[in-house]
Amino acid sequence: MEYYIHYVPGRMRIQTPFIHNNPHNAEEFETFIKGIKGIISVKSSTVTGSATMLFDEKIIHCEQIIGILEKRGYFLLSKAETNDQVIKRATEKVLEKL
Repeated sequence: MEYYIHYVPGRMRIQTPFIHNNPHNAEEFETFIKGIKGIISVKSSTVTGSATMLFDEKIIHCEQIIGILEKRGYFLLSKAETNDQVIKRATEKVLEKL
């Protein structure tokens, strides 16, 4: 899975190849995201290629953040799987084996 997104109000976690195994890109990503009005915190992991962002929904919405990430080349929503899709795929694999 190259891209992944999970969202609950005020919190979003993504996976992106942009930061996977690349500390320089992860630092660039975090610095950029921290500069967006409404972002409370961001933490990334180069091991997993994931980043978790906390944000104030009164100031910025998930869709706006995704748009900003796509514009910068950090994320591709069209290629992202959601938590529900991951669970469905895993369940289908298990059922196939049964």
